[in-house]
Amino acid sequence: MIRSIISHFFPNSCLACEKEIDPGHYLCFECLNSMAGPIMAPLELPYIDSAFSYWKYESPMRELIHAYKFEDRPGIARLFSNMTFEMMNTFLPATNVVVPVPTSLQAFVKRGYDTNLGILRFLSRKVEIRIENILSISGKTVPQSTLKMKDRIDNVKDKFRLKKKPSCDSVILFDDVVTSGATASQCARVLREGGVKDIVFFAVASAKK
Repeated sequence: MIRSIISHFFPNSCLACEKEIDPGHYLCFECLNSMAGPIMAPLELPYIDSAFSYWKYESPMRELIHAYKFEDRPGIARLFSNMTFEMMNTFLPATNVVVPVPTSLQAFVKRGYDTNLGILRFLSRKVEIRIENILSISGKTVPQSTLKMKDRIDNVKDKFRLKKKPSCDSVILFDDVVTSGATASQCARVLREGGVKDIVFFAVASAKK
């Protein structure tokens, strides 16, 4: 009864196909279940031992990511944490230490929240993980999504720093989206310089071919 009243006055639609759905949801059943992840084929990224994504950066994942990062929908982090949980159960990393790729200051100010930490905090309610927010990004960077592939490496080169040494030599590096892989690889390089020997990388979505 209450749900029907809310739906009447505050209609909600699927982010991908615009079908009417219940309040509090982001995708219809069909669109949600079209993402049958995680993808088993690994990604190849420099400085990273193994890398995986839950699904491809295409509809309906693309609409979810965009809404989460640019339309003030922090609640989508819960859905992304479910996907990350499935990756952990599938690929069984040998560590529970998770290092998020850092969010730039300008992105944090614009959104009001850290997209990667938001996902990991929901994930920590499902599985015992240790979030080590030990990477920082210095200086100004242009959003990677606005650059051509060949310019993305230069955009993030030498921009990442360790705030403190990792607590162990095996970590999971996490980002919501991987495109060229330049950001993840630069973060991994810095982690290796800090003493990390084994790096697994998880991303919710991948646009990398």
